Amino acid sequence: MELLEEALMCPVCCSLFDDPQVLPCSHNFCKKCLEGILEGSVRNSLWRPAPFKCPTCCKETSATGINSLQVNYSLKGIVEKYNNIKISPKMPVCKGHLGQPLNIFCLTDMQLICGICATRGEHTKHVFCSIEDAYAQERDAFESLFQSFETWCRGDALSCLDTLETNKRKSLQLLTKDSDKVKEFFEKLQYTLDQKKNEILSDFETMKLAVMQAYDPGINKLNTILQEQRMAFNIAEAFKDVSEPIVFLQQMQEFREKIKVIKETPLPLSNLPASPLMKNFDTSQ
Repeated sequence: MELLEEALMCPVCCSLFDDPQVLPCSHNFCKKCLEGILEGSVRNSLWRPAPFKCPTCCKETSATGINSLQVNYSLKGIVEKYNNIKISPKMPVCKGHLGQPLNIFCLTDMQLICGICATRGEHTKHVFCSIEDAYAQERDAFESLFQSFETWCRGDALSCLDTLETNKRKSLQLLTKDSDKVKEFFEKLQYTLDQKKNEILSDFETMKLAVMQAYDPGINKLNTILQEQRMAFNIAEAFKDVSEPIVFLQQMQEFREKIKVIKETPLPLSNLPASPLMKNFDTSQ
C-alpha cells in the first residue's frame, strides 16, 4: 500500500493526485499545481511568456493554459479507489492460515473462519452461513447472553464474597475480644506472669494469621474473578453498538470465550468456621 501511495503522489505537492492533468510528455500533475506553475511563468517574464517546461523532465510544451491540457481520467479513478480502500475497515485475517480473510461464519462452532478452514481445515463438514445472517443471529443472541451473564455475576460471586468477608470480620472480632480479655487479666498479675502472658498473646496472633491464611486466598481469588467480570462488561459495552458485522462477530466471539472462562472458574468455599479455638478462655488456668 505504501508503494502504491507513492506512485499516486504528485511530484510538485507530494500529495495524492487531485484532478490530475497529463502533459504531452506523459507526466501527470495536480491541476492546481500546474496552474501555479503557469501563473508563475507568466508573472516572471517581462516581455513574453517563457516556454512551459515539465517539472519532471523539463521538456517544453506548447500548452498556453491549464484548460488546454488533458485530464487523466484513468489516474483519477485509481486515486479515488485507493482513497476508498484506505477509508474502509480492514478485514480480519485467519490466525491459522496467513493472510486469509475471515469471511465465513461457522454455525457449528459459532465463530468466524476463512475459506481454507471451511474446505480443508478443522471445520470441514460443519454448517456455515453468510456474514449477514450470522450478524443478525448473533445480534439477537447478544442481549440474552449479556443478561444471563450479568445475573450470574451479581448472584453467586458477590454473595460468596460477602459471606467470606463477613466470616472473616466475625472471626477477627472474636479474636480481638478474647485478646482484650487476656490483656486485662494479665495486667493485674505480677511481673512474674508477664512471660506467660506474652506467650498466650503470641498464640492469638498466630490464630489471627491462621484466619488470614484461611480467608485471604479465597477473597483475593474472588476479587480477581470480579475484576475479570468487570473487564468482560467493558468489552461488551465497547462493542455492543458496533454495526460492522465482521468486527461485531469477531468481538462477540472473544466475549463468549471470556464468559466461558469466567463461568468455568470455580469459586472458593465460603463455609469456613468463624469461631476461633480459644473463644472460651478460662482465667483459672
